[in-house]
Amino acid sequence: MIPRAPSLFHIEDGAVGVAASTKKPMPADSGELVGLRLIIQQSPRQRPPLSVLRRSAVRPSPAATAAASQDEAGAPAGRGFMGLGFLNCCYCCHKKLYADMDVFVYKGEHAFCSAECRSQQMAREERREIEMLVRRRRDAFHRRRASPPAKIGGHARLQIAAS
Repeated sequence: MIPRAPSLFHIEDGAVGVAASTKKPMPADSGELVGLRLIIQQSPRQRPPLSVLRRSAVRPSPAATAAASQDEAGAPAGRGFMGLGFLNCCYCCHKKLYADMDVFVYKGEHAFCSAECRSQQMAREERREIEMLVRRRRDAFHRRRASPPAKIGGHARLQIAAS
């Protein structure tokens, strides 16, 4: 029998290291309702542990926890994130992000207020990459065309040494 590599997807058996879960019940014949969970296992190569940021694990800053205070726009001041400056406002539309909002993160350093803002940024970066590629190809083409023609039969070493 061929040995199988362990899968990353397991039904929770009291395992530790749960990263994400869904609330879908198992079939009724199991007798216990357990959701499908994604277990992140250590590899034999000893990779550094993956870090997962949970909103409940981030402490709100003391200044933002002042109850019943309001910001300039008149909206109730929600909790901010202490030490995580990129979570203060949306990277695309600069709308203020609160601790009770869903935050969409792209590349681990850009926070967005919605999936639409995140997809706009992804499209913007993709266009920028394509433009840079076209610019590099165009510049390389012009450099080849502008360079002096190479001598076909001449001995460049002898000419340099003689001069």
